[in-house]
Amino acid sequence: GFDLLMIGVGHVAAEDGSFHRDVTELAAGFDGPLAVVSGRGDHLRRPRASRLRILVPVTGSEMSRRAAELAVTLARASHSSLSALYVTLGEAGRRPKRPRVINFEQEAVLKDVVALGERYTTPVRTIIRANAAPADAILRELRLGRYDLLVMGINRRPGERLLFGETASTLRHEAKASILFLAG
Repeated sequence: GFDLLMIGVGHVAAEDGSFHRDVTELAAGFDGPLAVVSGRGDHLRRPRASRLRILVPVTGSEMSRRAAELAVTLARASHSSLSALYVTLGEAGRRPKRPRVINFEQEAVLKDVVALGERYTTPVRTIIRANAAPADAILRELRLGRYDLLVMGINRRPGERLLFGETASTLRHEAKASILFLAG
């Protein structure tokens, strides 16, 4: 068997905002990890000439780490920049109640990604956004950092349709950057 199914088809999204029927059918026949690629902008217009400026959100979960490994590999292969973003949960639009303090969990997760990059001689810039809704923080960072590829580790949701959760859905609808979802 295969260890990873990559899905990159012309129509990733259906008109109702869900994944296109083609993507759902391809994914339904495979129980292992899969990657769904949604190309946008220059990546569609000029795929061979377009650059990569990669952002990978990290949480410390297994899928997040796998996405970081994939992002490091892509950055190394394409000689591209890579940033790892850690978002501490909060409500959208609210200011942090406490000063920003890096806790041990955040530090450990980010150090792990930096060490992963060092093993492959790929520098990783780290970013922390405090007390933010994940989708809002990721969209903001994509825009501010002018990233053109988001690599995101997520878990598949059970059901007939291919679902990756609310944050992934929001990003798929609103992000201007290309997205590579890595699902376990």
